[in-house]
Amino acid sequence: MPGSRHPQSLAAPSRPAESQPAWRRAALLLALAALFWAGNFVMGRAVRGEIPPVALAFWRWLVAAAVLLPFTGRELLARRGALRRHALLLAALGLSGVGSFNTLSYIALTGTEAINAMLVISLTPLAILVAAFLIDRERPDARRLAALAVSLAGVATIAARGDPAALVALRLNPADGIVLLAVLGWGIYSVLLRRIPRGTLSPLGLLTATVLFGLALLLPSWLAEIALTGAMPRADLPTALAVLYAALAASIGAYLCWNGGVALIGPAASGPFLHLQPLFGTALAMLLLGEVPHGFHAAGFALVLAGVALAGRAPARR
Repeated sequence: MPGSRHPQSLAAPSRPAESQPAWRRAALLLALAALFWAGNFVMGRAVRGEIPPVALAFWRWLVAAAVLLPFTGRELLARRGALRRHALLLAALGLSGVGSFNTLSYIALTGTEAINAMLVISLTPLAILVAAFLIDRERPDARRLAALAVSLAGVATIAARGDPAALVALRLNPADGIVLLAVLGWGIYSVLLRRIPRGTLSPLGLLTATVLFGLALLLPSWLAEIALTGAMPRADLPTALAVLYAALAASIGAYLCWNGGVALIGPAASGPFLHLQPLFGTALAMLLLGEVPHGFHAAGFALVLAGVALAGRAPARR
């Protein structure tokens, strides 16, 4: 990577890896991650009055850790020396990708409208480009910037319901600032992923280590939530299903897919795929909540897919 001084790593592909088959694999992985996270977004809105936001984040990752550890515990023990060497980096990944992003998103969903959250979250690819430039001095090329602009236009079309005046009249609130903090955290997480040297941990091992570091930060946050609000999650089937979905699909499945896609094509090229989230989220709302599709949905979907297709074109070999 030009301007990068760290070693070849898990998420920094070499130029030969940027082949068309690699881009197709990355596109599938990144699209699946967006689908799982879209479902998590819909679920988070549905249970926002039933499960306290920090509790949902904590139990989500605790269940994910319980599922992962039987498969990765021996690896983590065998690689404990590497874990100590990279403890600060793993803590940063745990804070930005596990401890803050999801927690802040759940908190924001209790106080902002869906249109606001959708627009702010759609700034995530831009946050990745900014983080890549600030951390690694990586400059995006014109194709990636064009892909980002096209897909973001599609998101805006859907969020505004085809009426540009809706965007002009949009009023932000403090909860939208919380979403923006989550977005910035995700940009940092995506760039820091490639700082873990290749071969240090398997993908499952890296995810498990990140989750454990994130849980260490989430536990005091959850205890503070209990002390301040007295709110506890309900012990019922809907709560259990929400936590299981968040743990298995939106945590383990989505993060493995995202990490794998970033490993193949890098964070900057992966960013536009996050614009599939509102596309999938709208489709899920239609399917699960009975919302009726309109022409602006089709126009927005077309723009999002065009931007993703432009981002997914494999660069020419040099």
